[in-house]
Amino acid sequence: MRGISLALFFAFLAVVPIPARSADDSPFVINPVISTDKSVDCSSVDRILAGLVHPGMTDEQKVLAVFNWIRRVMYHGDGPEEYAFDFGKMVQVLGNGSCLRQTAPLALLLKRLGYESESWVHDGHHMLQVSYGGKWHCLDPHMNFYVFDRSVPPHIAGLEQLRVDSTLAWAAEAEHRSAPGFLLCGDSPAWFSGGGLWEKEPGWPDVTIKDPLRRLTLRRGESISFSWLPGDYYYRKAWQFDYGPYHTCGARDSLDTANWPIYEPYRAIVNDTPCYRHWAQGKMVYYPDLFSDHFQDGVAGQKNIVRLCPCFVLMPQDLRYPGELVFSVDCPYVITAGEFRVKKGEMHGGITAEVSTDGMKNWQPVTVTDSGQVVRGLFVDQINGSFNGYYLKLILAGDSSMESLEMTSYFQHNPLALPYLVPGENLLKVEAEHFGSQLKLEWSYAEGPDWKNTKTILRNFPEAGELKVAVGGEKYPRNLSLTLSVLP
Repeated sequence: MRGISLALFFAFLAVVPIPARSADDSPFVINPVISTDKSVDCSSVDRILAGLVHPGMTDEQKVLAVFNWIRRVMYHGDGPEEYAFDFGKMVQVLGNGSCLRQTAPLALLLKRLGYESESWVHDGHHMLQVSYGGKWHCLDPHMNFYVFDRSVPPHIAGLEQLRVDSTLAWAAEAEHRSAPGFLLCGDSPAWFSGGGLWEKEPGWPDVTIKDPLRRLTLRRGESISFSWLPGDYYYRKAWQFDYGPYHTCGARDSLDTANWPIYEPYRAIVNDTPCYRHWAQGKMVYYPDLFSDHFQDGVAGQKNIVRLCPCFVLMPQDLRYPGELVFSVDCPYVITAGEFRVKKGEMHGGITAEVSTDGMKNWQPVTVTDSGQVVRGLFVDQINGSFNGYYLKLILAGDSSMESLEMTSYFQHNPLALPYLVPGENLLKVEAEHFGSQLKLEWSYAEGPDWKNTKTILRNFPEAGELKVAVGGEKYPRNLSLTLSVLP
């Protein structure tokens, strides 16, 4: 009887029509990019190179700058084969790959700078040699290998030199000719010297590049937050299935003098192993405004749904049948889990949920808990591993209504591809392809010798802008979280 009486009551209220979803993207913030003048902007290949290579650098300095950056953003370990040579996914999301998965993107970046390189394999291990200054020079980012020869002035040795004279590799440390952090994970110089099977490969694997390397659109009521540390949900196909990917030789990262100041603040324990390079958890939160038609920004489909005024609830238009609302989640990283919270209106009937990761072709049920006024759902297995976002379908029974919705989507990303702050003055830059709404930036970090002094940058950007940030202390600060949001 309660449902019937409420239906009669609502019949006297104003029915606010729900407009069809518009193709006009004017309310959105499209592809926001946050960068600093002291960190490498990883939003595109050209910007990566612009952050690494500067006027006045020698060929060797340019090559080593790119070499050390590849080592920074990628540590050894096999990831999913289908993404092994997708530059954006390897750099932005996975952050781990062995052997050819590191030399191939290194070769791509060197080619963009105009340097020829070759792929070589010694006893099953891939390495690279690059040509500049009329000579070939051997580099391996996976094991952190290069050595100088004994010429005057010295040059980074090439493969032919290493094959003919095995002491170039074996005696490099003793003779102070080795790379900083030489073979830091304990690998043997034997991989780069003497006999065995040496093979030159005919070319490099095709590396997929989609610039920008991650494309994001923030709708009204939506935010994205990045952390620099692991969380509860990880991509289960990303190498270590039980823990999420991490550098298993973690303590040895302190030997990497080229990158150690950046690594040091992010010590974490993964699989009982202290490590500094590891995956990180982010989240997207969507809290649409049901008191206006702004919530239509996120609606991908609807059936038998009406919004009533003055109570501003969503409910089935024909109470004899359930209503359906489908909300989309578009995330440029890999989804690892999702959850939602629905607050009901005056009509407290049942609300169920389903999710889809294949463009709404197939739906999987979500287990929900219903307190009578609030419905919650958590789903992990159904969407873990999706690189294309997902759809959430809410099914409202004929005697139900919805007053508010909050959706949270967790994702995995590579924190070493994020912007970072350094001691001293930093120039923070905010850009976007389109500012259809005001963008709110909130960046929290901790400075000082023990990272105990927490500070937060909070600023709204109606358009592109810059902001100076002074960071105290001698050590790099510990970046805690970076959140970009658009008001509902």
